[in-house]
Order: sequence, then C-alpha cells, then structure tokens
Amino acid sequence: MLTENQKKYLKTIPADKIIKIVPFDPKTRDIVKSIRQKINNDAGIKLGVNFMGASALGISGQGDIELYIFCPEKDFYIYLPKLEHIFGPKVQGINIIKWQFKVDGHEIEMYLTDPAIQSTQEQIKTFEMLKNNSKLLEEYEAIKVSADGQSFRKYMTKKYDFFNKILKIN
Repeated sequence: MLTENQKKYLKTIPADKIIKIVPFDPKTRDIVKSIRQKINNDAGIKLGVNFMGASALGISGQGDIELYIFCPEKDFYIYLPKLEHIFGPKVQGINIIKWQFKVDGHEIEMYLTDPAIQSTQEQIKTFEMLKNNSKLLEEYEAIKVSADGQSFRKYMTKKYDFFNKILKIN
C-alpha cells in the first residue's frame, strides 16, 4: 500500500517514461571518492558524504549515483555557497536541496538534507536493511531487473511497495 506522498509523486511521472536497468559498474566507487574529495578538500566541508542507492549496494540499477550530505536544515546556509561554487545551481525543495550533474556517463543526484526528517530517516533505514540482509537485497535487485523496459511509474510503484513492506508502513 502506498503513502499519500508516494501517490502524489507517482502522478508527476510521465506515463511514457521507461526505466532502463544496467548492471552495477564498479567505477561508481571511484567517482564517489572524487566527489567526496571535492566536497571535503575544495569546499572545505567536513560533513559526511553518504553514498546510498543501488550503486552503493553494488547491484543492478539505473547506473546513477545518489549522494546525501546530512546537515540540520537550520545550517544549510553555511554550506550552500560552497557547494554551489563547485557544483553549480541547485533545486531547492522542502527540507532538501538537490544537485544533478553527470560524471563519466553516470547521472549524479546529490542532496543536502536534514537527517531528522521522516523521509530521510526512512531512506537511511531502508538502505541499512538492504545492505545488511542479502535476502532482501536479492529481492530488491530482482524487482529492479524485472522492471527493465517497463514504465518508470510501474517500476516506482513496485519499489515503493517493497520499501513499505520491509519498513512495515501501512
């Protein structure tokens, strides 16, 4: 069963958008290392850069890289100018700021987000559960692989259902 926020998000996905699933690329780890160095050294930011998502889990996925910089929302203003200087313009949402760019053919989604908000806590918990439970991880990868070539909306629905089941939401 989907949450109201998940249902709202699904409605924003174009009906003709198709998902492409690719095998895990070990080069993603080098890309993450390089981005972390830019954040820590070039920007002088000493916050952790958390690598999450399918690439971080070493499984098939969209080939993208998801990075999360956790920081209380009240402190975003401290880090925003430094991050914008290196990564350019951002998209600001509620409790989250997002950058999108490509490195070596990989789509990067980088977020400055408050770890105290519920959606971020759920993402962290889901990631940790998948990382620490090989059976769940295999099931998750099977969902991804079986979705290749299908509608992105259908894929996200299956993904949300799976996450809600393991988190015991609803």
